[in-house]
Amino acid sequence: MFIGQHISTDYHEVLLSDSIDFALNKMMDNHLKQLAVVEDQIFYGIITEDVLLDQIDPYASLETIKILFKSVYLFDYQHIYDALQSMVAFDYCFIPILNKNHEYQGVLTKQGLLTALNSTLGNDEGAIIVLELGMRDNALSHVARIIEAENTSILSTAVHQIPDSSKLEMTIKVNKTNISSVIASLWRNDYVVKATFRDGGAQSDIQDRYDLLMNYLDL
Repeated sequence: MFIGQHISTDYHEVLLSDSIDFALNKMMDNHLKQLAVVEDQIFYGIITEDVLLDQIDPYASLETIKILFKSVYLFDYQHIYDALQSMVAFDYCFIPILNKNHEYQGVLTKQGLLTALNSTLGNDEGAIIVLELGMRDNALSHVARIIEAENTSILSTAVHQIPDSSKLEMTIKVNKTNISSVIASLWRNDYVVKATFRDGGAQSDIQDRYDLLMNYLDL
């Protein structure tokens, strides 16, 4: 999923020759805290509201304070995950996007990022399974074989380390909502199913449902 597929060109730019007052008014009108300073597809940087408010002469051009611009941007051929990291790191409402020739193309907004992530992670109907794993137990191929053996397909996965722990969480999106057989199979293979979502049952009753299934199988 490339960033270039989600570029916006609305209301996020000012010219180098525009005044500080003009930029502040544009921010206010469009509920923005930053603007991209652009001239003839040349990207000069990001100017923030805080910097503009600190200036003495509101009618001076932005060119007079270009030393204060922030050089933050991404390329249109980068993956959407790169944009997620930058958006979190800088806490901007958008990230300017350039092409391989360093020509300004537009911006990726937070809304555009959410739309892209939703598409990348899979917005189809299906349940979500959260496994708790040891650091050495996160072999996706083994988990995938267990799930696929139950005639269920994996749509997306994500792994992150649990804070202050040696454990990992693996979040798996599958293409079905009826996943009772998948959960039972994962438990039989000694995987800890920490939570499930959108499976038609309550998140907190995973162990109860598994115990009921095991009691049924023992009959």
